[in-house]
Amino acid sequence: MPHSLLWNWLQPRWRGWVLPGLVASLMVYTADQLLTGERGLVTWRVMRAQLAELQTDKSKLEDQIVTLQGQISRLKGESQGAGRYGPPDKDFVDELLRRDLGVLKDGEAVILLNQAP
Repeated sequence: MPHSLLWNWLQPRWRGWVLPGLVASLMVYTADQLLTGERGLVTWRVMRAQLAELQTDKSKLEDQIVTLQGQISRLKGESQGAGRYGPPDKDFVDELLRRDLGVLKDGEAVILLNQAP
Protein backbone atom coordinates (compact mmCIF):
# COMPACT_ATOMS: atom_id res chain seq x y z
CA MET A 1 0.00 0.00 0.00
CA PRO A 2 2.74 2.55 0.74
CA HIS A 3 4.12 1.95 -2.74
CA SER A 4 0.90 2.99 -4.42
CA LEU A 5 0.64 6.09 -2.20
CA LEU A 6 4.13 7.14 -3.19
CA TRP A 7 3.38 6.50 -6.87
CA ASN A 8 0.15 8.44 -6.72
CA TRP A 9 2.00 11.34 -5.11
CA LEU A 10 4.92 11.27 -7.66
CA GLN A 11 2.93 10.67 -10.85
CA PRO A 12 1.46 14.18 -11.33
CA ARG A 13 4.73 15.85 -10.31
CA TRP A 14 6.80 13.53 -12.51
CA ARG A 15 4.85 14.48 -15.60
CA GLY A 16 5.41 18.14 -14.86
CA TRP A 17 9.23 18.06 -14.98
CA VAL A 18 10.18 15.11 -17.20
CA LEU A 19 9.12 16.62 -20.53
CA PRO A 20 10.62 20.07 -19.82
CA GLY A 21 13.76 18.37 -18.51
CA LEU A 22 14.10 16.31 -21.69
CA VAL A 23 13.55 19.35 -23.89
CA ALA A 24 16.10 21.37 -21.90
CA SER A 25 18.63 18.52 -22.14
CA LEU A 26 18.06 18.29 -25.90
CA MET A 27 18.54 22.05 -26.27
CA VAL A 28 21.78 22.00 -24.25
CA TYR A 29 23.12 19.09 -26.33
CA THR A 30 22.20 20.84 -29.59
CA ALA A 31 23.84 24.10 -28.48
CA ASP A 32 26.98 22.20 -27.45
CA GLN A 33 27.17 20.45 -30.82
CA LEU A 34 26.57 23.73 -32.64
CA LEU A 35 29.49 25.38 -30.89
CA THR A 36 32.05 22.63 -30.21
CA GLY A 37 30.91 19.66 -32.25
CA GLU A 38 32.75 18.05 -35.15
CA ARG A 39 31.10 20.50 -37.55
CA GLY A 40 30.55 23.30 -35.04
CA LEU A 41 31.43 26.97 -35.19
CA VAL A 42 34.75 26.60 -33.38
CA THR A 43 35.89 23.86 -35.75
CA TRP A 44 34.70 25.90 -38.72
CA ARG A 45 36.83 28.90 -37.66
CA VAL A 46 39.89 26.72 -37.11
CA MET A 47 39.43 25.13 -40.53
CA ARG A 48 39.11 28.57 -42.18
CA ALA A 49 42.41 29.65 -40.60
CA GLN A 50 44.06 26.44 -41.78
CA LEU A 51 42.67 26.97 -45.28
CA ALA A 52 44.11 30.49 -45.45
CA GLU A 53 47.51 29.18 -44.30
CA LEU A 54 47.45 26.38 -46.86
CA GLN A 55 46.53 28.79 -49.66
CA THR A 56 49.50 30.97 -48.70
CA ASP A 57 51.79 27.93 -48.74
CA LYS A 58 50.35 26.90 -52.11
CA SER A 59 51.07 30.30 -53.66
CA LYS A 60 54.67 30.20 -52.33
CA LEU A 61 55.14 26.72 -53.80
CA GLU A 62 53.71 27.85 -57.13
CA ASP A 63 56.21 30.72 -57.18
CA GLN A 64 59.04 28.26 -56.48
CA ILE A 65 57.80 26.02 -59.31
CA VAL A 66 57.86 28.95 -61.75
CA THR A 67 61.40 29.86 -60.64
CA LEU A 68 62.63 26.27 -60.99
CA GLN A 69 60.98 25.86 -64.39
CA GLY A 70 62.78 29.00 -65.56
CA GLN A 71 66.10 27.62 -64.31
CA ILE A 72 65.41 24.28 -66.02
CA SER A 73 64.62 25.96 -69.32
CA ARG A 74 67.85 28.02 -69.06
CA LEU A 75 69.85 24.83 -68.41
CA LYS A 76 68.18 22.92 -71.25
CA GLY A 77 68.56 25.70 -73.77
CA GLU A 78 66.19 26.56 -76.57
CA SER A 79 63.87 23.81 -77.78
CA GLN A 80 64.56 22.75 -81.33
CA GLY A 81 61.61 20.41 -81.63
CA ALA A 82 61.39 16.61 -81.47
CA GLY A 83 62.78 16.58 -77.91
CA ARG A 84 66.04 18.25 -78.93
CA TYR A 85 67.46 21.30 -77.23
CA GLY A 86 70.16 23.79 -78.09
CA PRO A 87 73.10 24.71 -75.87
CA PRO A 88 72.36 25.86 -72.31
CA ASP A 89 72.68 29.48 -71.20
CA LYS A 90 76.44 29.73 -70.54
CA ASP A 91 76.16 32.70 -68.19
CA PHE A 92 73.63 30.84 -66.03
CA VAL A 93 75.80 27.71 -65.90
CA ASP A 94 78.79 29.87 -64.95
CA GLU A 95 76.75 31.55 -62.19
CA LEU A 96 75.66 28.17 -60.79
CA LEU A 97 79.21 26.80 -60.83
CA ARG A 98 80.59 29.83 -59.01
CA ARG A 99 77.77 30.09 -56.47
CA ASP A 100 77.16 26.43 -55.62
CA LEU A 101 80.51 24.74 -56.25
CA GLY A 102 82.93 27.62 -55.63
CA VAL A 103 84.64 27.22 -59.01
CA LEU A 104 87.06 30.03 -59.85
CA LYS A 105 88.90 30.96 -62.99
CA ASP A 106 92.67 31.41 -63.00
CA GLY A 107 93.73 34.68 -61.45
CA GLU A 108 90.43 35.29 -59.59
CA ALA A 109 90.29 35.92 -55.86
CA VAL A 110 87.41 35.53 -53.45
CA ILE A 111 86.64 38.30 -50.98
CA LEU A 112 84.33 37.24 -48.14
CA LEU A 113 82.19 39.94 -46.62
CA ASN A 114 80.39 39.73 -43.31
CA GLN A 115 76.68 39.60 -43.88
CA ALA A 116 74.58 42.01 -41.85
CA PRO A 117 71.97 40.25 -39.69
